[in-house]
Amino acid sequence: MTLTPYKNILVPTDGSDYSLYAAEHAVYLAKALGAKLYALNVVNAPLAFHAGIHYAESKVEMEHSGKKAVTIIKALCDEKGVECQEMIVEGDPRATIVDVARKVNADCIVIGSIGMSALERVLIGSVSDSVLRHAPCPVLMIRKS
Repeated sequence: MTLTPYKNILVPTDGSDYSLYAAEHAVYLAKALGAKLYALNVVNAPLAFHAGIHYAESKVEMEHSGKKAVTIIKALCDEKGVECQEMIVEGDPRATIVDVARKVNADCIVIGSIGMSALERVLIGSVSDSVLRHAPCPVLMIRKS
């Protein structure tokens, strides 16, 4: 069996400590393998909709936070000499991350995990678990201890 070298690594981020820790791993991998990194933030517009009359303000705030998150990853890449493309896309994070992975021909997705219990995953759902199950490529799930 021959392994395909990683040329495109996707790292989704929500700006949390968990996703930024995963991004550090992704940048390390990209540097070591000579891969391009895609820093992705998914704006979950339906969450903004729940803000009611403040929908537009909430959506703009989410977009601003997303831009900040991918910019931090871009700065990490620049520091290490890794090619990085910043992406901000609107949609459901679970499906959108998988869709973007297909579009950019990702060889690997590096994603943070907060380590939910089984009950929490059932009640709340886990984006990282969903991506792990549906991704078109290997997924490296990073937990911050």
